[in-house]
Amino acid sequence: MIDPSAVQRRDSQASRIARALVDRVKDGSYPIGQKIPSERQLATEFGVSRPVIREALSTVSAMDILDIQMGRGAYVTAAPAEHIAGGGLKLQDVVNVREVLEVGAIELTLKNPEPALDGVRAAAERLQQAVRDREDTVEPDRALHAAIVQAAGSSLLASIWQTIDQQVVETIRISPHGRTMSQDILDLHQRLADSIINGDLEASVESSRLLYEDNRQFLRELLQ
Repeated sequence: MIDPSAVQRRDSQASRIARALVDRVKDGSYPIGQKIPSERQLATEFGVSRPVIREALSTVSAMDILDIQMGRGAYVTAAPAEHIAGGGLKLQDVVNVREVLEVGAIELTLKNPEPALDGVRAAAERLQQAVRDREDTVEPDRALHAAIVQAAGSSLLASIWQTIDQQVVETIRISPHGRTMSQDILDLHQRLADSIINGDLEASVESSRLLYEDNRQFLRELLQ
């Protein structure tokens, strides 16, 4: 049994600033159509580096609240909403469906006496390497979850997952560990991969559910 307190999300500076920016749009401090303060001004105000501000702005931009224009700055384009741009899909719904599909895939995989798990192993190693190299972790994160679904050996399940691939990427980008995954969340991803590889169904399902609950909690805080 995994202790949830051991893997609780530690809010990054960027995620806290992203929430502050969203709140300013909500309360009208940053009206729609207005250019918000520059990266330099925000970095001074919040007492952080410009890369942290850039990450926070990117999170808010992924929600279609800001339009970041090269050389001109960031402009407020819309009020916060729980929907993915252009798709009419609630972010929480996408996270919930991801969890249902992934847990189902894990159960199918571990019913197979000889599951093909090389893809899961390779994707987990790639994610570890990306974190070590301080690379953007959106794609390695997406690839690991896709590999878990592929391991089930169901072409229908893989096809269903593929239909929400873009929405999956959006929920990863918006999450507090999307681009720069924390060590706690990386460790939980590794526990997920290891428990699947080791055939431990209970630990696999629990790890998956903890990851998705972390994402849901962040969205609740960001959009409340």
